[in-house]
Amino acid sequence: MKTSFANIMKFTAICAMVTSIGLTSTFGSASAAPAAKPLPVKANAIQTIEFKTDDKFEDLKFLKKAIGDKRIVMLGESSHGAAEFNKSKARMVQFLHKEMGFNVLAFESGLGDASGTYAGISKLTAEETLRKSIYPVWHAKEMVPLYDYIKQQSTTKQPLILTGFDMQPNGAFGRFMETWFAPIDKAFAEEAKTLENKLTDIYFNIDWDQKDWDKDYAYVLDGYTKIQKFIAAHEAELQKDFPNDKTILPIMKRVISDRIYMIQNVLKAQVAYNNLTVENYVVSTSLRENVAYLRDEMMANTLTWLVDHVYKDQKVIVWGHNYHLRKNNSVMASPVQLHLYEGGSVPNMGELMSSRLKQQSYTIGLFMYGGATGANNDGSAMPVNAEMGPNSLETILKGAGKPYAFFDLTSADNKEWKNSMHTGLYWGMLEEPFVPSEQYDGILFIEKTTPSAYLPKK
Repeated sequence: MKTSFANIMKFTAICAMVTSIGLTSTFGSASAAPAAKPLPVKANAIQTIEFKTDDKFEDLKFLKKAIGDKRIVMLGESSHGAAEFNKSKARMVQFLHKEMGFNVLAFESGLGDASGTYAGISKLTAEETLRKSIYPVWHAKEMVPLYDYIKQQSTTKQPLILTGFDMQPNGAFGRFMETWFAPIDKAFAEEAKTLENKLTDIYFNIDWDQKDWDKDYAYVLDGYTKIQKFIAAHEAELQKDFPNDKTILPIMKRVISDRIYMIQNVLKAQVAYNNLTVENYVVSTSLRENVAYLRDEMMANTLTWLVDHVYKDQKVIVWGHNYHLRKNNSVMASPVQLHLYEGGSVPNMGELMSSRLKQQSYTIGLFMYGGATGANNDGSAMPVNAEMGPNSLETILKGAGKPYAFFDLTSADNKEWKNSMHTGLYWGMLEEPFVPSEQYDGILFIEKTTPSAYLPKK
């Protein structure tokens, strides 16, 4: 979930404002009454979260029974920027790939960035692959061993294929288009890069003036329509750059069609949202105006397309924020929502997936009890909220007495708490009330996290 510390603070101020008009409750107010005594917990202890090349995974074998024959494993995280989250998820990815045949890793990052970078992985170092393929929130030193592994496996009979499912524009995809198109038409390649940069500026309100909307809207819509035609006209030449990858053309066609759809159906709402402040905040009255819903709807559609068409015979790991991956956001009484909706809680990506794919999925949420996380990639340490009550999810999970513990919510265990309302921390800061078993199939608990060790910016 691409969220800055400033946006979280803006959201907190907005919540305080709208509480007075009854559109959202104060965080934690939906919690059950404090427990009179600690609730019993049963967990699988995890011995290490460190990534090792010779790992025997003895402490993760239980996942084979928990996950069973599910085809999709969702790996969430309550906050980006937690080193221990990155380490534990990287190790779980390695286990799922080596021991259970999950051969596709889809990040909450751009489809074009991730897939385009992976297609050229033989020419890149592991760190270069990391930087080019996924959002900066994961450009951390503790992620490099995973990318070493992805690169090593890329030449084997069972590669761990890297892709993404997000729709947000960014400069990385612009640079990919420039490199890909240049041998055919250098001037057009430069125009494609400039176009992506302009769309990124509009989408994220980077040195962009809203009075230019009409002109710039026409420019970006016309530009991506031209790219769509360019790719169709030069398929054979473009495919030559990736002779052994038959997925690259359909994926890039999808990226461009998604850009056109986003410009026509999402961009105006995003621009309006970017200009909201605490003073002029307007609650969305339609899901078609709610940018959180619109983004998750597109991500759900893209992930479905990848699973059903591009990797239809593969098992897929999905890496993202808890918010996007949890199963039923709309049933939560007062979740954190960066764009408030008059109708209540908006459906998220996990909820918008088809019933068929939901039945094939095992969703894991990650939570921490204490420590700190990073404010995305700016290096700021954000302490975990220490004011948790006895009925908070984190307090209950800490009862396992283990620094790393896994709770399988699909088993008969933990019935004393998994089906009742508790609060859990979003980004380690804000309380969200929810029923654990309604949102997750499993929970990985880390007692203490530290901020990610971010790579130097380039």
